[in-house]
Amino acid sequence: MSPPFGTESLRQVNRLREVLTVFARYGFGELVQQLRLGRFLPKWVKRAEKESGRTTPERVRLICEELGPSFIKIGQILSTRPDLLPPDWIEELSHLQGRLPTIPEADIEASLRAAWGDAGWQRLARFDRAPIATASIAQVHRGVLPSGEEVAVKVRRPGIEEQVDVDLRILKRLAQLAADHLPDLARHDPVRIAGEFSASFRAEMDLSKEGRNLERFRANFRDRRDVAFPGVYWEYTSETVLVTEFITGPMALTPPTELDAQGFDRRALARTGARAFLKMIIRDGFFHADPHPSNVIFPEPGRVCFIDCGMVGRLRRDLREELLDLLLALIDRRSEDAVDAFLRIGRPPPNLDREELLRHAEDFIDRYHGVRLENLQLGEILMDFVRLIREHYIALPPDLALLAKALITVEGLGQVLDPEFDMVSEAEPYLRGILRARYRPDRLLQRGLGVVSDGGAEVRAMYRDLRHALGRMGQGTPIELEFRNQERFERELDRASNRIAFALVVAALIIGSATLVQAEAGPVVYGLPLFGLVGFGVAAFFGLWLIIAIFRSGRL
Repeated sequence: MSPPFGTESLRQVNRLREVLTVFARYGFGELVQQLRLGRFLPKWVKRAEKESGRTTPERVRLICEELGPSFIKIGQILSTRPDLLPPDWIEELSHLQGRLPTIPEADIEASLRAAWGDAGWQRLARFDRAPIATASIAQVHRGVLPSGEEVAVKVRRPGIEEQVDVDLRILKRLAQLAADHLPDLARHDPVRIAGEFSASFRAEMDLSKEGRNLERFRANFRDRRDVAFPGVYWEYTSETVLVTEFITGPMALTPPTELDAQGFDRRALARTGARAFLKMIIRDGFFHADPHPSNVIFPEPGRVCFIDCGMVGRLRRDLREELLDLLLALIDRRSEDAVDAFLRIGRPPPNLDREELLRHAEDFIDRYHGVRLENLQLGEILMDFVRLIREHYIALPPDLALLAKALITVEGLGQVLDPEFDMVSEAEPYLRGILRARYRPDRLLQRGLGVVSDGGAEVRAMYRDLRHALGRMGQGTPIELEFRNQERFERELDRASNRIAFALVVAALIIGSATLVQAEAGPVVYGLPLFGLVGFGVAAFFGLWLIIAIFRSGRL
């Protein structure tokens, strides 16, 4: 149980009262009462009638807009989590912009003086005091460096760090109360979700991290002339100010007719953007998590530039391998293996009904089996997959949830630019390439060594447990051990160990021989390396011997 709010600072209690009052005014007074927080509501709010005439997602959007920058950003983060919310909520919250006031000039100057010294904006040859964009965390101005380069100057809202700290504390406490008192919400693990939101929000607060994200993207695409990211001017950049190259050109939200009039090939732009995003996911494991149309600019015909890289996602190699296993299981209609992949990728609830999940996975596979490639809609497939995950309360890694929403956004943008755009067809060459790479001898050897390493880690863990138990025995702590059929157990363990060792030797021979054949090393017989042929022959002999021994034992 969480401690009462009465022990918090006066500022936090006042902000809590403001938050709860706004919730109650929009028809969520009953929810406030269920959270045991009704004492914080004014009496006139308690008597207010339930909000009518608006949908629940619309009311939540209005609440976020009224409560200001912190809650607007929380709503925007929620709009990237289709694993948590149904499509109508995602659609409504994706329009969340708010009517944020521009930062006063005096505050902008004070922020720049704190970051750049007494000279403030006078360090620049020109600084446009009228902002070109205002967002929940920062405001962007146009400027010119003394050396003549045009730049975009992003300045964090003064005082937002303190406000965000208070709001995130309130969010975490509300999440704990929801876990304690609202069973339907508790199934989603609101405390974990609040922690994920807090981490994402705080990461975006540091503008220098966005600069590092841009540098990483630029390094990943340094050989691509058709994909760009703004350069960062580090001598002007800090935690509160980010100065980047100013990118000119129409945004992706520009009407198609205007792009045509300016000589842009919309079909080529759609494919360039999609292929760039697929490369981020499949090859780099580091992707732009908010590629909506206002964050994509076309500096010139045939070139795509991504901006506003504060929100990014990361896919570790092992997670990418798990996703590939899931994809292969779905393609081959192996529902059991697909469910196993689901559960390795996500975190299932303790009371998961595996049989029901298996039935739903089979329905998911049957829905798309036999459909021609050009008729598949990646966005529809992803939404069905995420709906399946959400129905069974399986917690996805946050970056994977970001990926699902970003892919849907990229596909939608591609279809606006080119109605015949097909994201699945664009992804096919990348998937074929990763499948070919997966079965290269060096990758097979790497995975084999990984299995051996994992086995060694398990043995070391067993040794630590055994040492701990012996230590407790040495301290006089009684430990009860019971051995039944010890001799039979030892025989079976010895036989199993021998077979595993034998199988590892055979596997090593096959991998090593494949490597020799690929390298064309040593003398050649009938066009094939002799050493490789000998290795394959020895592996075949011992492998056959092992199979015969297993069959003779009567136990596979």
